[in-house]
Amino acid sequence: MQTKTKRTLEIKILTEEQAMQASAARFLDAWGKGEYAGEYLTFTSPGMFFDVINSRRWDLVVKLQRLGKTSIRELARQVQRDVRRVHDDIKILIEHNIVEQDAGGVYVPFDAIHADFTLVAEAA
Repeated sequence: MQTKTKRTLEIKILTEEQAMQASAARFLDAWGKGEYAGEYLTFTSPGMFFDVINSRRWDLVVKLQRLGKTSIRELARQVQRDVRRVHDDIKILIEHNIVEQDAGGVYVPFDAIHADFTLVAEAA
């Protein structure tokens, strides 16, 4: 009997150089171990992160994890928002591979999502 691999998503804010280095390191690690190493989404600035993952969209992700696969109309009803606005937000989440959609509806394919970034003070 084969067990299902739990899918994970790690979201980070990194410079382009840091993102390339991290991607190469993850690839080599996964290649060496020959096992699933999780999935990653990288943004190059906090502004880009918050443009994609704002509070309304994060609420949709949280609600979808609770509901499982559902229609956009039902999701909008559950979060008490306009269907068109929810559709627009889901479209962006799909474009960034945070949400997936098939004939049965929309859903979050990840068992766990971890967001990680650090704010460092710049020298004056």
